[in-house]
Amino acid sequence: MLKLTITLVLLFTITATGFAAEAYKWSVQYIIDNSQSVFGNPQKKLPRRNRGLALSPDGRFLYAGYIHGFEGRGEVRKILVDEADYEAATENVLSGPTGKAIATDDTGRVYMADARGVLIYDASLEEELDHVLMSNCDGIAVTREGGRLIMFTSDRERGTITRWLITEDGDRVVSVKPAGFDGSGVFHVPGSSSLRGLKVDSTGNIWVCDYEVDKVFRIRKDGKDVKSVEIGTPVDLAFDGGRVFVTRGIERTISVLDQDMIVIGSLNVPWQELELSAAGNNQTGALCGIVTVPGKGFYVTNEGGQTADQRSIYGKADDFADLVDERVIRDSKSDDNEPILKATAVTVR
Repeated sequence: MLKLTITLVLLFTITATGFAAEAYKWSVQYIIDNSQSVFGNPQKKLPRRNRGLALSPDGRFLYAGYIHGFEGRGEVRKILVDEADYEAATENVLSGPTGKAIATDDTGRVYMADARGVLIYDASLEEELDHVLMSNCDGIAVTREGGRLIMFTSDRERGTITRWLITEDGDRVVSVKPAGFDGSGVFHVPGSSSLRGLKVDSTGNIWVCDYEVDKVFRIRKDGKDVKSVEIGTPVDLAFDGGRVFVTRGIERTISVLDQDMIVIGSLNVPWQELELSAAGNNQTGALCGIVTVPGKGFYVTNEGGQTADQRSIYGKADDFADLVDERVIRDSKSDDNEPILKATAVTVR
């Protein structure tokens, strides 16, 4: 039996001059079905705390990171976007890495922030290609500069961004070395305290969130110019044309900026209509990792999220499936957890 999909069209009006009203159709793309197993492993207790999120360059797969909360352990899942059944959509599970932040490059390689640093894997998550030692990375971006592959990482504790030059040989990673800025490859973000999600825009500017000082920083690629805007509890960000979507953690909303760092609107998840709990598990529900499909919408992780009323209307029917108030409750004895939400752009008429 396929998942039950609930969608809602929610209007979002941008206040800046020249922008029209926009609408998004919300749905649950993927969720941990507590009563099901994946590759023979039960999901009643794990995985939990989905944080990092990335999209494959062809748009066919999501990579989602989960933090298990003990001994720096977690897992990263490769999820087929076009598969409606959650169990069948799980293409692979890499146990161990936390995936606090995840990125992909234009060849399909996957970069994930782990307690040990940054791990680089092939697209199938079968082979580790390299391991970059770091202390506490919570943001990764990979881009091309003049044909060269460049990785940027944020260090949560040190308040630094490091620029890495990646040397390739076909599908292989030959070396990953700091390069750029003043020669050390390291740039200290002035006034930072807890750097999180990081992305690079089309002009090479580096954008990074700071959760504790409530700011999003924009840094010129040479490090010679730094600007910031106040955004409460920012966790991650993504670009869609001239707009920047910023997830705001336990504020459970998304702020929208323009390229001049002016707040032009906000997006709120229609929790009740999707039959999800806004507060999440133990009041810890948060909006975290985000990736856009430019002009078409975006995906966002709801870390610590769960279905409403301790029941599940998602996933497969089990022994506790029931009809409650004329609604199909697929598990009337338990909720499901860690939804990845999808917001699809629709035309306003």
